[in-house]
Amino acid sequence: MAVPPRDAARLRHIEAASERVALYTAGGHESLTDARTLDAVLHCLAVIGEAVGTLSEGTYAKLTSLPPGAPISMRNLIVHEYWRVDPVVVWTTVARDIPSLLRDVRAVLERDA
Repeated sequence: MAVPPRDAARLRHIEAASERVALYTAGGHESLTDARTLDAVLHCLAVIGEAVGTLSEGTYAKLTSLPPGAPISMRNLIVHEYWRVDPVVVWTTVARDIPSLLRDVRAVLERDA
């Protein structure tokens, strides 16, 4: 079943933000020691969380690598409790979760959009 047009647009936003995260952090976890890079990555993670939060249940379910609620929780932490952001957790998200999310999003867009 095709994803709704609004969901397809949000998936493209997630794809673009995930690609930027990969670009910004191509140098490894040391990339996040630069304040500008960390700020850019946090912005992208907030965009991803916001976009994921607007997806329909059916489309969200197709993103099988996502732990339930994780991107939304990360977004809320970045936006509302920024002082608690841990660069180690950000790096783990970047290194482990973003690549699998990007694969899922691309698969859904190729198959269902």
